[in-house]
Amino acid sequence: MFDTVLGLPVHVLVVHAVVVGLPLMAVVTAVVAFMPTLRLRLAWPVAVADAGVVVLTFVARESGEQLQQRLGGQVAQEHAALGRNLIWFALLVFAAAVAVALTRGSRRPGRPTVAGAVGVVAAALAIWWTVRVGHSGAVAVWQGIVQSTNK
Repeated sequence: MFDTVLGLPVHVLVVHAVVVGLPLMAVVTAVVAFMPTLRLRLAWPVAVADAGVVVLTFVARESGEQLQQRLGGQVAQEHAALGRNLIWFALLVFAAAVAVALTRGSRRPGRPTVAGAVGVVAAALAIWWTVRVGHSGAVAVWQGIVQSTNK
């Protein structure tokens, strides 16, 4: 299921959705957490979108493990180690979004909530870890190719 689609590795197809989607939704989650008018209208749709990113992150992890097995198990070891943990950051952003949604109608609509502060921290951590995972994957795939070519 997570190995190939139409002869291409699923990981290669879905990983870009995570690399773009998780940081994007992390920023959206943080913005919605701190803007009262957005929080009232968009908190639940953002939480649903964050749940979708969690699913994509799971598919990226599982398909990455399948690809690694297909390639012999010794490819991109650092990337695989970092990538296994990305789901926790996606879940953290999702949990923060749910907390923001649950507290969106608080009595102090103009002031940030604890859930909002957690959302910002979760967003920062998720972006940082996504960059680490993505960079290690790019290095694993492209560094040797680029170094072996003439400029």
